[in-house]
Amino acid sequence: MGLNSAQQQNLKQILERMKQDIQTQLRLHDPGLLHVDSQAGDGVVAEELNHDAMSQYLRQHAEWQALQAAQARLSEDIIDICKTCAASIPFERLMAVPTTEYCIACNAAIEQEAHRLGLHRHPSM
Repeated sequence: MGLNSAQQQNLKQILERMKQDIQTQLRLHDPGLLHVDSQAGDGVVAEELNHDAMSQYLRQHAEWQALQAAQARLSEDIIDICKTCAASIPFERLMAVPTTEYCIACNAAIEQEAHRLGLHRHPSM
Protein backbone atom coordinates (compact mmCIF):
# COMPACT_ATOMS: atom_id res chain seq x y z
CA MET A 1 0.00 0.00 0.00
CA GLY A 2 2.41 2.71 1.15
CA LEU A 3 5.72 1.07 0.22
CA ASN A 4 7.52 1.98 -2.96
CA SER A 5 8.90 -0.70 -5.28
CA ALA A 6 12.46 -0.42 -3.91
CA GLN A 7 11.20 -0.93 -0.35
CA GLN A 8 9.08 -3.89 -1.45
CA GLN A 9 12.05 -5.44 -3.24
CA ASN A 10 14.25 -4.88 -0.19
CA LEU A 11 11.73 -6.63 2.06
CA LYS A 12 11.31 -9.43 -0.46
CA GLN A 13 15.07 -10.09 -0.42
CA ILE A 14 15.23 -10.00 3.38
CA LEU A 15 12.30 -12.40 3.69
CA GLU A 16 13.87 -14.75 1.15
CA ARG A 17 17.17 -14.82 3.10
CA MET A 18 15.22 -15.46 6.30
CA LYS A 19 13.36 -18.28 4.55
CA GLN A 20 16.60 -19.95 3.49
CA ASP A 21 18.05 -19.63 7.00
CA ILE A 22 14.95 -21.08 8.64
CA GLN A 23 14.77 -23.95 6.14
CA THR A 24 18.37 -24.84 6.99
CA GLN A 25 17.69 -24.64 10.71
CA LEU A 26 14.54 -26.74 10.44
CA ARG A 27 16.45 -29.44 8.57
CA LEU A 28 19.30 -29.38 11.09
CA HIS A 29 17.04 -29.51 14.12
CA ASP A 30 14.35 -31.90 12.93
CA PRO A 31 13.46 -33.81 16.12
CA GLY A 32 12.68 -36.86 14.01
CA LEU A 33 16.36 -37.06 13.12
CA LEU A 34 17.56 -36.69 16.70
CA HIS A 35 18.67 -39.95 18.23
CA VAL A 36 20.00 -39.85 21.75
CA ASP A 37 21.46 -43.16 22.80
CA SER A 38 20.39 -43.46 26.40
CA GLN A 39 22.21 -45.87 28.67
CA ALA A 40 20.93 -46.82 32.08
CA GLY A 41 20.58 -43.66 34.15
CA ASP A 42 20.75 -41.37 31.13
CA GLY A 43 17.01 -41.39 30.49
CA VAL A 44 16.46 -38.00 32.11
CA VAL A 45 19.29 -36.43 30.11
CA ALA A 46 18.00 -37.96 26.87
CA GLU A 47 14.48 -36.77 27.63
CA GLU A 48 15.75 -33.24 28.34
CA LEU A 49 17.72 -33.20 25.07
CA ASN A 50 14.67 -34.39 23.15
CA HIS A 51 12.52 -31.75 24.86
CA ASP A 52 15.02 -29.00 24.01
CA ALA A 53 15.24 -30.16 20.39
CA MET A 54 11.46 -30.22 20.07
CA SER A 55 11.14 -26.76 21.65
CA GLN A 56 13.70 -25.33 19.25
CA TYR A 57 12.03 -27.01 16.29
CA LEU A 58 8.60 -25.67 17.29
CA ARG A 59 10.00 -22.15 17.75
CA GLN A 60 11.61 -22.31 14.31
CA HIS A 61 8.39 -23.69 12.83
CA ALA A 62 6.50 -20.70 14.29
CA GLU A 63 9.09 -18.40 12.70
CA TRP A 64 8.54 -20.24 9.40
CA GLN A 65 4.78 -19.67 9.62
CA ALA A 66 5.28 -15.97 10.43
CA LEU A 67 7.64 -15.71 7.47
CA GLN A 68 5.13 -17.37 5.12
CA ALA A 69 2.43 -14.98 6.32
CA ALA A 70 4.73 -11.98 5.77
CA GLN A 71 5.54 -13.11 2.23
CA ALA A 72 1.82 -13.48 1.51
CA ARG A 73 1.11 -9.99 2.90
CA LEU A 74 3.94 -8.59 0.79
CA SER A 75 2.59 -10.21 -2.38
CA GLU A 76 -0.87 -8.82 -1.57
CA ASP A 77 0.68 -5.37 -0.96
CA ILE A 78 -0.65 -5.21 2.60
CA ILE A 79 2.53 -5.96 4.56
CA ASP A 80 2.60 -2.37 5.87
CA ILE A 81 -0.98 -2.41 7.22
CA CYS A 82 -1.56 -3.23 10.89
CA LYS A 83 -3.66 -6.35 11.35
CA THR A 84 -5.49 -4.81 14.32
CA CYS A 85 -6.11 -1.15 13.55
CA ALA A 86 -5.25 -0.89 9.81
CA ALA A 87 -2.73 1.89 10.53
CA SER A 88 0.39 2.09 8.42
CA ILE A 89 3.42 0.15 9.66
CA PRO A 90 6.53 2.26 9.00
CA PHE A 91 9.11 0.79 6.62
CA GLU A 92 11.75 1.15 9.35
CA ARG A 93 9.72 -1.13 11.62
CA LEU A 94 9.33 -3.67 8.83
CA MET A 95 13.08 -3.60 8.27
CA ALA A 96 13.66 -4.23 11.99
CA VAL A 97 10.96 -6.93 12.29
CA PRO A 98 10.04 -8.04 8.75
CA THR A 99 7.42 -10.53 9.94
CA THR A 100 5.50 -8.11 12.15
CA GLU A 101 1.76 -7.83 11.63
CA TYR A 102 1.22 -4.91 13.99
CA CYS A 103 2.03 -1.23 14.25
CA ILE A 104 4.08 -0.17 17.25
CA ALA A 105 1.05 0.97 19.27
CA CYS A 106 -0.93 -2.25 18.74
CA ASN A 107 2.13 -4.40 19.36
CA ALA A 108 2.78 -2.59 22.64
CA ALA A 109 -0.84 -3.12 23.71
CA ILE A 110 -0.66 -6.82 22.81
CA GLU A 111 2.63 -7.26 24.70
CA GLN A 112 1.24 -5.42 27.72
CA GLU A 113 -1.82 -7.68 27.79
CA ALA A 114 0.32 -10.80 27.33
CA HIS A 115 2.57 -9.67 30.18
CA ARG A 116 -0.46 -9.01 32.37
CA LEU A 117 -1.74 -12.51 31.65
CA GLY A 118 1.70 -14.09 32.00
CA LEU A 119 1.75 -15.27 28.38
CA HIS A 120 4.76 -15.48 26.09
CA ARG A 121 4.42 -14.50 22.45
CA HIS A 122 6.56 -15.18 19.42
CA PRO A 123 8.86 -12.17 18.86
CA SER A 124 7.70 -11.66 15.30
CA MET A 125 4.25 -10.62 16.39
